[in-house]
Parts: sequence; C-alpha cells; structure tokens
Amino acid sequence: MAAISACLLVPLWGYWYAVRHASLQLYVNDYALKSPTQSYGQAHGVGLALRDASNRQLAVARSVEPVGYVLVVHPDPAIGNCQQFPQGEFAACYARYSRWSATWAPLVRTADVTVGSCSLRAVPVSVERSNEEWPLWWVPLRHIGGLPREYFGFSVAIDSRACVAIVPETAR
Repeated sequence: MAAISACLLVPLWGYWYAVRHASLQLYVNDYALKSPTQSYGQAHGVGLALRDASNRQLAVARSVEPVGYVLVVHPDPAIGNCQQFPQGEFAACYARYSRWSATWAPLVRTADVTVGSCSLRAVPVSVERSNEEWPLWWVPLRHIGGLPREYFGFSVAIDSRACVAIVPETAR
C-alpha cells in the first residue's frame, strides 16, 4: 500500500511543484542583424519591460553582456537574477526566483523593448509554454532530473535599425 501511495503522490507532488516554479528563456530577435545565413540575430544591450494584457508591468529584464543573453531581474535586489551567487548558494536563490517567475510568466502578452537608441512600446511577445513533458522525464533525484519547472520561452522580434516591431510570419 505504501508503494502504491508513493507512486501516486510523488508524481502529484512533481506536478504541483512544476506549476509553481518556472524556467524562463527570453529572446530578442533583431532583423537588423540579418545575414546571408540567418534571418535575424540576437540583440545586445537590451532592456525589456514585460507587460500583461492590461499593460501592467510584470517584470523587467536586461541583457547580460558581453554574452548577450537576457535575464529577468527579481524586484528584490538581494535576489536579482541569481547570477551573483556562487554555485553553493545559487540553488536557493533560483528556487525563490523561479517561484516568483511562475506568478507572472503566464500573463505576459507584450513588452517595451529598448535596444541602443531604439525604444519600442507594446511589442507583441510570442510565448512558448510547456509543462506537458515533465511526467515523461522527471525523476525526483537531483543527479537525474532535478526539480520540475514549467518552461516559458518569450521572444520578441524587432528591427533595431528601422526601430519597428516585426511580425515574424511576415518578416523576410
């Protein structure tokens, strides 16, 4: 009976944890950086204000240079984006960061984007959301799967040279 209970409760706990913690990826696809081999490049020097359908600001994000990846910044400066913590303290910071991220990430619809001197308001955000796969791969052991999180991929498309938002389906 205990084994059957564990087989039921562990996945339920995994699902409960996954929907209360989020993993985020943010991309600012800049069509001004088009080349012969790619339609766009990743913008650098980026600032974002992520907004919901009512235009309320949910979070802010900045690119981490010189690499250029974009991270959301927690409103508590002691947490920030957790990059300032050594490896031993990162996990605790990231647990708080991912719990906070899960509260607003499902609501994102638009973003105010700043790249260099280009500043755009209400740029549509493409949201990729996934939590369907966790039952297939999640094992509650740190060295195998770690803790489950709902995945959110946010991307915005702009042309920083023309300073306009791009609708990716029509961009060429």
